[in-house]
Amino acid sequence: MPRILIARHAVPPHVVSQQVIKEAARVIFAGKIPNLERHLAVFDRSRIERRALIRPLEWYLQPHSPAERNAVFLTEGLALLRQAVGKCLAAAELSAAQIDHLIYVNTTGHATPSLDARLINELDFSPQTSRLPIWGLGCAAGAAGLSRARDYCLAHPRARVLLTALECCSLTLMPEDLSKKNLIGVSLFADGAAAVLVVGDEVAGSGPELVDSYSRLFPDSYQIMGWEFRDAGMELVLSPRLPALLKAELPQLLEDFLQRCGLRRQDLRHYVTHPGGARVLDAVQQALGLSAEQLRFSSEFLRDYGNLSSVSVLVVLEKWLASNPAEQPGFGLLAGFGPGFSAELLLLQV
Repeated sequence: MPRILIARHAVPPHVVSQQVIKEAARVIFAGKIPNLERHLAVFDRSRIERRALIRPLEWYLQPHSPAERNAVFLTEGLALLRQAVGKCLAAAELSAAQIDHLIYVNTTGHATPSLDARLINELDFSPQTSRLPIWGLGCAAGAAGLSRARDYCLAHPRARVLLTALECCSLTLMPEDLSKKNLIGVSLFADGAAAVLVVGDEVAGSGPELVDSYSRLFPDSYQIMGWEFRDAGMELVLSPRLPALLKAELPQLLEDFLQRCGLRRQDLRHYVTHPGGARVLDAVQQALGLSAEQLRFSSEFLRDYGNLSSVSVLVVLEKWLASNPAEQPGFGLLAGFGPGFSAELLLLQV
């Protein structure tokens, strides 16, 4: 069975408290949004204490074109991705040349060739390294990337697969968008990168097994979450229906997945979930009848990082791995939710 060996992440050095970002939002939207003070309360309810931004906070107070923002993504974002990959390879005591397949997920920047090609060149991967760039799955992409890594290792049991994720969510800030959903986005999103090493059966090393994966696309749910592309940049699509949708659909979704695996809900001992925000985390907890302790790693991540889109669940995975889950053998659920609207689930076993 394919296994997860190592997960590592990197965040930018510009770490800012949530209250300081709230003051910056007050400056950006002053005189533009009616009842601004009432709407700014979303920062206080976020359960986020700090976030890391790819540029200093003062940079966001000035206008920047989509081209300028994407240039930051290409240079500083790539440097962040290199850092995460370097940490992962060092922890695994591997060179880049020993990686067989490279998966790269992202939604918040654009590059052709995609940044995985640049990583191969800059970090001395083998030029024969196969690669799979995945764009547009948003917050679900970390979990989906792990599923694709599992698929590759099932077909190639001697393979080492490196899943990489980069999100520079702060670069999508649109001061021209005066909607409440934009303020919610400003209160949630931040920047980071992650790298996870997944290996096939015939590769040495121990770690949680990737037993099975499950995808679900909800019909005609395009307006739940995503981006609209405007002249000024990427405009957030975020429906207030999202938490209610999760509460209504997640129990049966998980039931279907576990039934296929011959398991029941009570067989799950571990939960590694993407914390989209406080309301989304509450919806998952209520839908599955979980305790706060069972979602501790997700809650701690939200407090310390905010929402890093696809990177989030991979950092939660790293925190979970560091807790030595093998002390509690059994099954676990890794879950992410993103544009589509879609859900990506994986069954883990330690």
